Amino acid sequence: MTDQSMMWDQTGPSGLQAQLADEMLGSVTAFAFGQRVRLVRGVMNDPERRSVGRVVLWDGQQLDTSVAFDVPLTDTHGVNISAGDLEAALRSALGDISDGEVEEAPRDAFGIPVVDASAAVQGFMEHPRFHLSDALRAAAAAFSVPSEPEDPDELRLRGFLLLDQGTCRLYLDTPASQDTLPIGVDLPLQDEDGSVIVGVTGAHAVLPVLLDTGELERMRKDVHDPYCHTVYDLVAWLSGR
Repeated sequence: MTDQSMMWDQTGPSGLQAQLADEMLGSVTAFAFGQRVRLVRGVMNDPERRSVGRVVLWDGQQLDTSVAFDVPLTDTHGVNISAGDLEAALRSALGDISDGEVEEAPRDAFGIPVVDASAAVQGFMEHPRFHLSDALRAAAAAFSVPSEPEDPDELRLRGFLLLDQGTCRLYLDTPASQDTLPIGVDLPLQDEDGSVIVGVTGAHAVLPVLLDTGELERMRKDVHDPYCHTVYDLVAWLSGR
């Protein structure tokens, strides 16, 4: 029989699970072109405009399905646009781009049609429209810590689950937890108006305080979840719902 402790080395199964959750965060969000999922084929600079990035998407099977989108790296005020906002803006803009626009777009040296998404991105920056997957990724990423954190008691992402259109559950433990079940923490992904939000990352700072003071116990939820030993509901506390 194989010695599992030798296979797991010093990481342990809970550490491997945390690494898996962290790695899968990159796959939570996906670029969609119409009803089709698109993968990233390349990221370059517009050769004629230093302040414009070019993102090439394809279907993951045929290179001739590739489409490049030019996105501004700064907003109309000259402020840098974060990579996360650019990704969310591009994903939002894809649904408004027609096949006809792609067919008529100029092509680069590789024969890839290039669509200028500047107006769509700047419009997004003025009035953000985040996708639910963006909110889920942001909430989970706040607890995704390095494999060797400085503080062994720091809360660590062990897993996550989208519960419904407005709520996610994060499964959290600490690197010192070993094989014990994590806790479950419910966080809001929409505000009181039903708009998708990605601003629940403040929970990363407040949760340790709630744990230390015992205040988190007031938010204990009477539900059974086989993936954790206790569920705490922070939805109303964070969103006012």
